[in-house]
Amino acid sequence: MSTFEQELEASADLLKCGKISKEQGRAHARSLVWFRAHAAELAESGWSVTELYRVGTLSFPYSEWGPGWLTLWNNEKCEPRLGARGSIEFVLHEAGGDVVQTCRLEKSFLS
Repeated sequence: MSTFEQELEASADLLKCGKISKEQGRAHARSLVWFRAHAAELAESGWSVTELYRVGTLSFPYSEWGPGWLTLWNNEKCEPRLGARGSIEFVLHEAGGDVVQTCRLEKSFLS
């Protein structure tokens, strides 16, 4: 098991933080399954478990929270995928077409 995968497993400790709602707890469970399945690609893209499960300084959604806490994970119509340059995209299939919300890792591509 890689260090990244070990850190993923340890992310459950963050659920004990007083800021995590029940909805976010469910999102963690679902995101963890997806992150496990895509661990190599996420690590290769530059994501760390700390960034994936960052806990904001303010209550959700009012500060910078990692994508692992987004309640989009709880929407059955929403399909996560790894996008270009390592972004995590959530595709919501609606009657008029697809809506894509993107979580980008802050890093420079010019270096």
